[in-house]
Amino acid sequence: MSSIALQLYSIRDIAAADLPGTLARLAEIGYDGVEFAGYYDVDPAEIRRTLDAQNLGVAGAHVGFQLLEDDLDRQIELAQAVGCPAIGCPGLWNVEYNLATFERMAALFNHAGARCQDEGLGFFYHIHGFEFVDVDGKRTGMDVLLEQMDPQLVTLEPDTHWIARAGVDPVAFVRENAARCTRLHLKDAADKNDWNDTEVGAGVIDMAGVVAAAPNAEWWVVEQEGFDRPPMESVAMSLENLRKLQG
Repeated sequence: MSSIALQLYSIRDIAAADLPGTLARLAEIGYDGVEFAGYYDVDPAEIRRTLDAQNLGVAGAHVGFQLLEDDLDRQIELAQAVGCPAIGCPGLWNVEYNLATFERMAALFNHAGARCQDEGLGFFYHIHGFEFVDVDGKRTGMDVLLEQMDPQLVTLEPDTHWIARAGVDPVAFVRENAARCTRLHLKDAADKNDWNDTEVGAGVIDMAGVVAAAPNAEWWVVEQEGFDRPPMESVAMSLENLRKLQG
């Protein structure tokens, strides 16, 4: 059975104000773990102690593209210090999405994946939707990444919201690439017009279909960035909805 984590970026202001207290609250709510996107200037040893004390696992840690290029060894050290089993890139922005860009991404991810593997960690890529742009009249950027990323070094974390927003069926995409999907980034939308976030399982994205399409995914990772109620209440609702899908 997949474990369920919260991407802490969802509640970044709360986590930044009191990371140990936030981790304790998520454990109380019933989450199995968390996914990091930075460590909020908290000592990694303290984070590790808190996670252990609360019996929380770590799904992974998002590390920006530039940090992977410039500071990979340090990011690996930090992940090891907090007990994180894998790091992943959340995307690449402020560039032209052409063939050369996607080839550059694939090369870096293979390099990062090999370094992580040497250090006993995994490496994954979080799919953010822009990858589905046409690059040569025959292939999308996603096609190039799937062709050039070594599946032994780089696994996938498809983001349901952004894939759907790109006009791609997230259920079909996950099903076609299930063997590479170690993590599912479950982000819902209230509608397909404004694409406002809502609690996972309460929106228009077929979450039941997505999780069924990758039964061997290690982690289901909840993310929500916009809220109509207190954020901790929303993330608790998302967890409750996903527990129902687990049966």
